[in-house]
Amino acid sequence: LAMVRGLVGSSSSSNDSNKSEQEGECFDYIDACAAPGNKTSHLAALVHSLLGDDSTTKNTKKSKKKGKGKASKPKSTIFAFERNSTRHGILSQRMEQFVPSPADNGNKVAVEPIHGDFLKADPSDPKFANVRAIMLDPSCSGSGIVNSPDRDNDDAKDTKRIEALSNFQLVALKHAMSFPNVDRIVYSTCSVHDDENECVVSKALAEVMENEPKEDGDEWELVAPVCLEHWPRRGKEGGIGGLTKAQAECLIRCDGLDGDETNGFFVSFFARKKISQSTGGADSAREPIESAGIPLYNGQFKEACKQGGDTNAKKAVSDAKMDTAVSKEEEEVVTPKEGKKQKVPTKKNERSAAKASDKSAIKAKKREKKLAWKRKQALQKAERMKKKKMTEAASKEQKNSE
Repeated sequence: LAMVRGLVGSSSSSNDSNKSEQEGECFDYIDACAAPGNKTSHLAALVHSLLGDDSTTKNTKKSKKKGKGKASKPKSTIFAFERNSTRHGILSQRMEQFVPSPADNGNKVAVEPIHGDFLKADPSDPKFANVRAIMLDPSCSGSGIVNSPDRDNDDAKDTKRIEALSNFQLVALKHAMSFPNVDRIVYSTCSVHDDENECVVSKALAEVMENEPKEDGDEWELVAPVCLEHWPRRGKEGGIGGLTKAQAECLIRCDGLDGDETNGFFVSFFARKKISQSTGGADSAREPIESAGIPLYNGQFKEACKQGGDTNAKKAVSDAKMDTAVSKEEEEVVTPKEGKKQKVPTKKNERSAAKASDKSAIKAKKREKKLAWKRKQALQKAERMKKKKMTEAASKEQKNSE
């Protein structure tokens, strides 16, 4: 959402950019690691929503039926990269299924699947001249996926893999930063390792600044995503990454083993200083930012997570009771004798309220049960890996003794 809508502030550059988008001038986007296409289709939906309905769509259809007129051109194109042949096929198939073609019905957004490596894409290619934002969700260790208990977590093997992944992620992020006209980048992983998250972010910022001097305003900064302004879990400061507290506050972390009711994720949002300066960038992290109609998370699920959904259950009961009361007031019949309308209470709405309460309670129990299952699987996984290491150590010791 932050990437599509942009930053809204008092600076002229920010206002001009936001105004141009609202008036219909839209930019192109890159999904650097697109397959299987879930993020790509979501991005297309957001861009389409931003541009609004096309008033000329009906006219375009009519003119095409008559054999007149030209097929409408998209105002925004999403370039979706995937280097693997099989995954590229899946990506192309899904885009055909989920994203209507501009040539068919006047859709303003087009997705162009590219069978190629994003790292080999030329930032100076005229094809990407109108690209203003890049979504980078590269391959990672997947260590945040807690509901996959059979994932191998061998420390020695994992350390080498994480190091290799971290190097690749850093190269990919720096390459995204090298596109001259791009002013927004979202970098994310489903990992909980610092090496793949904060370390990559801090190294990219430091190395790009050191090796590629920028003009005033072209420097990259971390900015707190608008739509997650109230999300409580933030990044880690200091450590290997060397991030300041203000920079860490701009980063988003999720932990499925600590009550977030989701798998582990990491999200960072970069913006050029020239478009983020009105909000103060990372020096004034998490200051209130104008939302421009963007739905904000404001702790709606916080209490439900803590209390196992009791808040939602109580709200459902309260709403149901209110509905019952309203229904009782509104339900009227005409008596034969008086010919006047009288309010007649019924038990139907009371049964509906009780039913809604039961459903909410069941839903809350299921949610709590799922979270407990995730924690149990994580503990069992740790035990299995511990036994495996002990067995391997004993076997190695026996071989040495022989």
